[in-house]
Amino acid sequence: MTGDFGFWILDFGFWVPEIRLSGAWPAACCARPRSRKPQSGTRKPEIQNPESRIPTGFTLAELIVATTVLTVVMTAVYTAFGSTIRAWRVGESQLHVFQDARTALSVMSHELGCLLGGTQHLFQGEDDEVEFFTVTPPMNVDKGEGPRVMWVRYRFNRTGHTLVREEALVTDPLPMAPRGSGEVDPSRIKMGRKYKFEIALNVRDLAFSYYWIPPVETKPNEPPPQWVAPVILERSEEGWGLPQGLRVDLTIQDDTATGEETTFSLATAFRGPTTPYNENKIGSPGELE
Repeated sequence: MTGDFGFWILDFGFWVPEIRLSGAWPAACCARPRSRKPQSGTRKPEIQNPESRIPTGFTLAELIVATTVLTVVMTAVYTAFGSTIRAWRVGESQLHVFQDARTALSVMSHELGCLLGGTQHLFQGEDDEVEFFTVTPPMNVDKGEGPRVMWVRYRFNRTGHTLVREEALVTDPLPMAPRGSGEVDPSRIKMGRKYKFEIALNVRDLAFSYYWIPPVETKPNEPPPQWVAPVILERSEEGWGLPQGLRVDLTIQDDTATGEETTFSLATAFRGPTTPYNENKIGSPGELE
């Protein structure tokens, strides 16, 4: 006997119809099984949404755009930071140069104000250097820290563009001024070893001007004399004596601005006895130019 029947495949959940077989089969074999209820505590299988299987993340185009933007931002930050650091370094170095110039003029003013008495005839200078005897602590600390009788010379080093200070310790008494117009024998001036110090950098020019005040005759019961213009010279030779004043112009190159220069000036009037201006000995301003 041939019959048509089907059966339920539980594992896959679908019905297979019309399977033709010969022979008699029990009715129980052809009956459709009942669906099983899920046991308590078990979880039904969930059908996943096909759209949820799409992988999440950044695309290659997004990564390229983000990397480009980050590169541009970091380049701008690095450039600004580098420019700031360079400007700070230049300003800091130039600040030290200006401070050194001010300090050099301050030391020079102090030493000019402490000239050793009785050494006016040993004072001498040119337009870019000056030398004298003073009482001051030596810069070479090996010679001591207290005031000493020192020979000091300031000069302009045109090759290295520096302001140089030279010093030497005076070991023996200095000679007195010779009578008449005689000159002092240099061998009579006993000094120790000379030391050199560069006290200012980036110096473009150093100029000394020597001020002499012509004497004015006054008589009793007469009004005070009027102002007299000083005689300004660019040198002071040994034996002329000590002028009434000295002006120093120190020009420093400004590295923060191309071609710019800064000039520091010092004007000092010598304290103590100075040498009166003697036209017969020194000469008139027209003859000295």
